Amino acid sequence: MATWDIGAPVAAFTWKSASPRAQLLLMHGLGEYSERYLTYYSELIPKLNQQGIDVYAFDLPGHGRTAGERGLVDVNQGVALHLQARSRLPVGLPTVLYGHSLGGLITAASIVRERGNISAAVISSAAMQTPSKRWERLLAKVSTRLAPSAPMPLPRPGIEALSRDKAFLAAVQKDELFFEGKAKNLVAKTVLEVSDQVWAATGNWKAPTLIIHGNKDTSTSHLNSMGLHQAIASPDKELKIYPGGHHELLNDLCKSEVEEDIFEWLLARV
Repeated sequence: MATWDIGAPVAAFTWKSASPRAQLLLMHGLGEYSERYLTYYSELIPKLNQQGIDVYAFDLPGHGRTAGERGLVDVNQGVALHLQARSRLPVGLPTVLYGHSLGGLITAASIVRERGNISAAVISSAAMQTPSKRWERLLAKVSTRLAPSAPMPLPRPGIEALSRDKAFLAAVQKDELFFEGKAKNLVAKTVLEVSDQVWAATGNWKAPTLIIHGNKDTSTSHLNSMGLHQAIASPDKELKIYPGGHHELLNDLCKSEVEEDIFEWLLARV
């Protein structure tokens, strides 16, 4: 692992392969951080390197090794940072975007805002919300103005929502860099805003895309992933819904099947 400068005050990293054939920008989810993908998520980063894919990633504000109040991030800022990171990727290799959960929403917004330099995209358990209603926007605006750091007044599933693997859940509880708290008002407000932006611009989404989700995910909605798959304009798009799958599919009991599906799809395009 080496550090990477994206021109912003965030912790950013790169993991290089011996003979690169492509590069991948990885975007983590709410409460987590980039280095989880080294040992968890079926050791995704090392396995990508083994396939000749360089990996780049950064920790969002308030996450992992980036400064800020834990778990507090403006998702609009996250999208801006993602676009900035994309602009700092080396030229000359096919570029893959991979986003999980909140990172899936950020990646989706990045795709519809800037279509260049994307050879493929993988969107995992995206935090896409249905198009917002006026009262939801007003409530989110007021709550954020009064207390941006307060937890949103809705229940959030515990860590048992991440996976059915008990050993994995025990390890999560010992992870000091993992934020287990509820989404904060600023996060909730900006998730709605960014989701609305994505729905309004799905016609710009032309990159080959794989969307994956578990149908027992209680953190994000697989129905919204199904809607996103239907809405995007890409002529090369695939949707995989995993029966019984929880939020972190590559940490769940179905991880071997999910890993095989991701790599088969990805290597066929880069």
